Formats: sequence, structure tokens, C-alpha cells
Amino acid sequence: MLMVRGCGISKRYRVGKPATSLKEALNCWLSGRQSADWFWALRDVSLSVNAGEAVGIVGNNGAGKSTLLRMLARLIKPTAGQIETKGRIAALLDLGAGFHPDLTGRENIFLNGTLLGLTRAEIKKQFDEIVAFSELERFIDTPVKQFSSGMTLRLSFAIAAHVSCDLLLVDEVLSVGDTSFGEKCLARMRSLRNQGMTIILTSHDIGTVVDFCSRALLLEGGRLIGDGRPQDVADLYGSATNSLETMDRWEVLRS
Repeated sequence: MLMVRGCGISKRYRVGKPATSLKEALNCWLSGRQSADWFWALRDVSLSVNAGEAVGIVGNNGAGKSTLLRMLARLIKPTAGQIETKGRIAALLDLGAGFHPDLTGRENIFLNGTLLGLTRAEIKKQFDEIVAFSELERFIDTPVKQFSSGMTLRLSFAIAAHVSCDLLLVDEVLSVGDTSFGEKCLARMRSLRNQGMTIILTSHDIGTVVDFCSRALLLEGGRLIGDGRPQDVADLYGSATNSLETMDRWEVLRS
């Protein structure tokens, strides 16, 4: 069964300051200078992910990995193309995303669970396991704004990995924590993978992708240039040159 299907996905962002007055627009027109350009974060990416797959997305900084995950999580919409996902999605993307800094760790567990579509009873059922996994029992009634980045990661991952979901999205955040907790997170994800959960993650650690994933995707310059066995994609990533020059991703579009 397909959990994720994307067809011709593209995403662009405006770069630069657009003209805010007739005078600025006239000056840009007379000088032949554009007031703002468009940056393509993704261009014509198509992919499919089956239920139970563990897929790693690799690529250099700016390749489009995080943009793709954010679209799969329905946080942003594609400029062009279509995305279809099935089931409940849990996403660990930005560190502390979905947390209210003035609320305690306890309160944020219930807040995040609610945002994921869980009932209060479902959250209470998982609460003790979430806290135990995060190892933050002593600080669970402390406002999150007093947490370190490592503590925030612990709580974020514990929530995402203990709610009932069909698709787990993880974007590079595991690199923030200490080594022992990172290994604990990977062990938890292996358990979820073995239980049939679909997992999509991004990582600069190619070894983790090869070891953990059943399949890998390689993004370069916003385009999908590799899709296959993790080791094959890792080899391609290691030997690939930048076939798409940076400037090729910039286009001036007339409205």
C-alpha cells in the first residue's frame, strides 16, 4: 500500500525585497534590475513510499531535503505538483516546533498530542512512557523555555515516537542530542520500523542511512537524482559533482 505519493513537486521562494512603491518599481524597470528573484527549492520531484518502508533522504545543504519533508508533513504547500499521504503523520522537523515556551514539559506533551489528533485519554495512556523515554522526569513541570536544546530534543522525539501514527518524519534533529540518546532514538525507530511503521528521515550521516534505511533518495540542486539501495545512493552521493550549478536554480519570473 502506498503511504506517500508525490508527482512533479516543485517549490519556489521569493528572494530579495520586492518593490514597495511605484518609484522603486520604475527604477528597477529603467535599470533593467529585478526587484526580487525566485529561488527553486525543489524542481519536478516525483516519488512514492510504500507502507513499512524506511527511506533516507540525503544531499548537500540546500538540496531541498527539509523542504520536501515539510511538504509531506503538510506544513507548506507545493508551488506545483501534487502530494498524497495516508494515515496519521508525526513529524520531528524543527527543534521545539509545536512547543509553547511558557508551558511546562507536561503541558506541552498534551498540547503536541492534541495537535497530532490524539484524545486526552490517548495522551494520558502514553504519558508515562514519553516522560521515561525523555529522561526528563525531574524537569517535566519546568517551562520549556528553560530547557536546553538537548532537553527539547529529548521531549520532542519522545512525543513523536510514542504517539500512534502511520508515518514518522524526522529531519536531521537527532544530531543535536548527545551520542547515547541518539543511539536510543535509533533503537526506538528500529523498533517502530520492525512493527511496520513507515519512516522517512533526512541525515548527513550516510552511515546511519545505510544501516537503518531500506531505501534512499538523493537530492541535488532541488532535483531527485538518485533513488535505490542505500549503499548505491551513498556511493553516488560520495562521487557526484554538482551537475546543477547554483545559478541554474535561480530564475527571474515575470508576473
